[in-house]
Amino acid sequence: MRRLAAVVVLAGLVVVPAAQAAAKGAVFGLRAVGNPKLGYFVYSLAPGSTKQGAVIVSNVGTAAGTAKLFTADGTTGPTSGTVYKTDTPPTQTGSWVSLSKTSFALAPGAHRKVPFTVHVPRGAKPGQWVAGIVAETSQRVAEQKPGQKARVQIKIRDLTIVAVQVNVPGPKRIGFTIGNVTTGGSGGFQKVFVHLLSTGNVLTKPRGTITIYDKSGAVVETLPFTLDTFLPQTAIDYPVLLKKALRPGDYSALVRLTVPGGPAVTARPRFSVTNTDVKQVFSSAQPTQTVPGIAGGSSSTGIARWIYFVAAAVVAALLLGAAALLARRRRGRREPEQETTLQHPADEITAPPPPAPAPEPEPEPEPRPEAQQVANCDHHWEVAYDRGRLGDDGVWRFPHHCRSCGLELLARDVADASEQARG
Repeated sequence: MRRLAAVVVLAGLVVVPAAQAAAKGAVFGLRAVGNPKLGYFVYSLAPGSTKQGAVIVSNVGTAAGTAKLFTADGTTGPTSGTVYKTDTPPTQTGSWVSLSKTSFALAPGAHRKVPFTVHVPRGAKPGQWVAGIVAETSQRVAEQKPGQKARVQIKIRDLTIVAVQVNVPGPKRIGFTIGNVTTGGSGGFQKVFVHLLSTGNVLTKPRGTITIYDKSGAVVETLPFTLDTFLPQTAIDYPVLLKKALRPGDYSALVRLTVPGGPAVTARPRFSVTNTDVKQVFSSAQPTQTVPGIAGGSSSTGIARWIYFVAAAVVAALLLGAAALLARRRRGRREPEQETTLQHPADEITAPPPPAPAPEPEPEPEPRPEAQQVANCDHHWEVAYDRGRLGDDGVWRFPHHCRSCGLELLARDVADASEQARG
């Protein structure tokens, strides 16, 4: 499942170049023959029986290409819903489907009908089982970033999938097991992950709630959640986004899951939140760009490092000069008072000392000498995760210190700190 999730993320990262490449190459569509309404196949087959079907593969791109066809096992996605294991050979329902053709060329605008056979093994158990027929085209795109000599090769996989649902007759069972609760998240969004396992044999769409209690037994928050299709005999760690961040400490949860047509399931797992957990959630609070001159050994890098340290020295000199000036002004005001009130211990006091002069009003604070530096700074933030504060709004905020201009403020993340600095 982790590998499958990674493939989805990578596909999202290359969606723009993929679209551009697709417009110039072959793109294959897939259509289920005889199922215009559903768009996929649903067969009721007893163990040992077979069924014939067919798909139509079309090249909707602008160039000829070779279509690769294969089958895959269906499973439940990380946030529920049906996904397919396209990176490994099928070992479950996908192995029940045999294709008459697995590779062929198609001109742009052309299509081809490909028959297939579904054979249910004699030992197949009753239930609703899902496979997929996949049409794939792939191409490599070379990219070169400005200022870099190396060219990066990116392999783009364009997948189209049609589901094949096989209903093996027999008693239907609906069942779930609730496992451990863990915490995680990223980018300032804290989540709890509830381990859910379908022990039944039918497709379901569960609903649930999770109530979180602190160590004293007080309710922290109650969160409802609704899942999409959950395939039988599969398990996921379902993420539930917290409305309020959890402090480090020990907690317990009451998880309740309901499934239409099935019994409600409850569990009371315990879990803990550590300082490391909180730091990982807010690990996005990193510098938005690297500090010039810290890494590398080129001549341009050395110049950048020199400029960086000179700027730091200028800021330090301005701060020291301002401190010295303020000290001289205060010392100048105090000296006359010392001459009129201090006496030698041997002197005889014959009259009460004159009243001390009224204190002079403090001068208006001068603008911070580094104000201009702050205004022009790109801000390279260092974050003190060990000194975070949980606000009344349930949001963690951490001290952010700029290595360039010395500004320090309390913020959720780098974006929040930069916004405050601009304001």
